Amino acid sequence: MHKVTNSNMRTTKKEIRIAGFAIEFQRKRIKNMHLRVKAPDGRVTLSAPLRMPRNVIERFVAENEDWLRRKTAEIKKRSGEQHQYVTGETISLWGESKVLVVRAAGRAACHFDGPRVLLSLPLGENSTKERREAVLREAYRQELIRAIAEMAPKIEQRTGLYAREWRTKRMKTRWGTCNIVKRRIWINLELAKKKPVCLQYIILHEVLHLTERYHNKHFYALMSYYMPAWKKVRAYLNAAPLVQ
Repeated sequence: MHKVTNSNMRTTKKEIRIAGFAIEFQRKRIKNMHLRVKAPDGRVTLSAPLRMPRNVIERFVAENEDWLRRKTAEIKKRSGEQHQYVTGETISLWGESKVLVVRAAGRAACHFDGPRVLLSLPLGENSTKERREAVLREAYRQELIRAIAEMAPKIEQRTGLYAREWRTKRMKTRWGTCNIVKRRIWINLELAKKKPVCLQYIILHEVLHLTERYHNKHFYALMSYYMPAWKKVRAYLNAAPLVQ
């Protein structure tokens, strides 16, 4: 157990076991309890107010036991999946499941067709897993570029904050990032797999950094003003692996 105590901060951090879960537990200067399941390993964390009684904490975890079991199983399953990019495999597009159909063709191409994703590739060595993944990733990129072109101007107009440039790339640790000096915003390619509201949230988040560099009270007040339900979207993204 690690414990720090002084006149400005009191916090304790340890591992506890409740309802069969090993929980990373921490007391903080907060008003409410926060229970989270983190990717990619399904680690459970719980933050509680400094003087919250142990029986209240245990009851809170017990009341959320079904959700915890479902969420940890879901995250562990996702993190263990390895895509082979073959016919019949299920992939995600804007939060919906699609069935991949791989077929032989003269040139590489990929397009989304209702509940299916049609991936065309020449036969032979150009049909490797890596090649199929690369072609599919480019299709995701085009989807993301199209969605950004539709969403970003609306958010910029509403906030009065404008980026000079929007770019996409696959990132392992961030959903988005903003170069404040160059007013350049990067969006994670993986967002094309999530619900559209997730992209909306990240665009707003990065645009607001053009006026507020830090994640402080002012920044979060702006987030709440423009997207009152942003915390729910953030929780959804925090529970999802960045790269699948």
